[in-house]
Amino acid sequence: MADRKTVTRQTFIGEKGIALIEQRCLEMGHLFHPRRVDHGIDGHIDLVDPDSRAVLNLTLLVQSKAQDRRFSGETDDGFHYVCDQRDLDHWLSGNSPVILVFSHPESHEAWWAEVKAAFPDAVSRASRVVHIDKHTQRFDRDTAQALLRLAMPRTTGLYLRPAPITEVLTTNLLPIVEMPPTVYLAPAAFTDHRAAGAALDAHGRRESGWILREGLVLSFRSLRDSPLRVLCDGDPERHETREWADSDDLDTQYRFADLLSRTVQDSYPEMRWHKDRKHMHFRATSHLGPRKAGRGPGSRGRTVFGPHTSKSDPQRVGFYHHAALRTRFRRLDGVWYCQLEPDYCFTTDGYAEHPFADRLLAGIKRLDRHPAVRGWTRVWANYLRQDADLFTEPRAVQFGELATMTVDRGIDDRWWGPAPSGAAPEDDQDSSAAGQESLDTVLAVADTDTQGLLSLLQDGGDGAPRRRNPGSKARSAGLRTPRQGRAGSARRGR
Repeated sequence: MADRKTVTRQTFIGEKGIALIEQRCLEMGHLFHPRRVDHGIDGHIDLVDPDSRAVLNLTLLVQSKAQDRRFSGETDDGFHYVCDQRDLDHWLSGNSPVILVFSHPESHEAWWAEVKAAFPDAVSRASRVVHIDKHTQRFDRDTAQALLRLAMPRTTGLYLRPAPITEVLTTNLLPIVEMPPTVYLAPAAFTDHRAAGAALDAHGRRESGWILREGLVLSFRSLRDSPLRVLCDGDPERHETREWADSDDLDTQYRFADLLSRTVQDSYPEMRWHKDRKHMHFRATSHLGPRKAGRGPGSRGRTVFGPHTSKSDPQRVGFYHHAALRTRFRRLDGVWYCQLEPDYCFTTDGYAEHPFADRLLAGIKRLDRHPAVRGWTRVWANYLRQDADLFTEPRAVQFGELATMTVDRGIDDRWWGPAPSGAAPEDDQDSSAAGQESLDTVLAVADTDTQGLLSLLQDGGDGAPRRRNPGSKARSAGLRTPRQGRAGSARRGR
């Protein structure tokens, strides 16, 4: 028999992918029209009003990516796809929204992403990578409203009333539920914390939980019969804590907030104060191995200290990360709260600040998004709320659970599509020369890469994909670690 032309397997997969898109569009109430000639666009969707069934003269362009095998890095939670540069340039150059539909036709699974939302800036476009969350980016009948919002011109003034559902919003405010009943104050014998600390050291013990403010020493601890007596240049006074906590005098509030801050910082021996960065962060472990903390409601805990391998030499530790926290104490509606702002610290040996700490911090801030901030906020809330153990005294300041508020309007999570490309606030756009550098360029100076920092944001918190900390892996493999040494800039002090 003479040789005959055949149809390739990929042709069948591609056609099944197109058929699946058409089927899903019909389920949504929209119309899909495949193109006879494909030059980077497989078809378009004509959007239909869900109530009147009127064709809206609104169009979305569609490119299908169908496979019978798993996509790159595919798990039960997501995958990623690297776009061809010419295709990406083509999709971004037009004035019509373009969506990519990824599918496994045999299992009738499909997901989607809007191109301009997936590539909002030069950094993301240089990477050419689309990240898909299988749980939030399904392409099914529930996507109908998201497609309508995507294609609707901004000049139409479209208003979508929030769904009549109740939502509970969680804040980053940790309420204080218990504090010492008495505030002690006395004229101070010293004018700065360094001299005062040296005086305490000279008496053989460094006491914590005190501040100097405007010629006074203040503490929740007694100034009469404790080592803190050496800080006083006169007789101490006792005041009811409630007088300070409820005072409307701003100066009194500032003093009280300062005292709360110092008392909390000194209540956790695993933490130390970074004077220059104005945050507290986890200390290094004695063996420089990973430390995990923050397990509790809403979080499985995260690695709060650990090593990370060098990009150029995987057998060497490039840097150590320390989970850090900035706090602000404020009174709202008569209740004192600790406002939590997660931060990061980077060292070369667990003590000395890394010479490219600013680069590493700039890199992680570019990667940081709401899920990571939410996860770290819960980690810190759980950590600060933990009960004292047998080896530590009960903490002077006790916290409750993160404050929440209930609103009587909400948005069905299934309606959320990819964020529009212009959603980032203008204030977030860095117009400096450093701001124009690619993320890889920023991190290359510190001898690391994006994956090395992503592990800090995706370390098993709040549903994020669990990835093994590269530093943990390196530690178990017997990495060479730098010689330990302390740096003055990272010591506790004022």
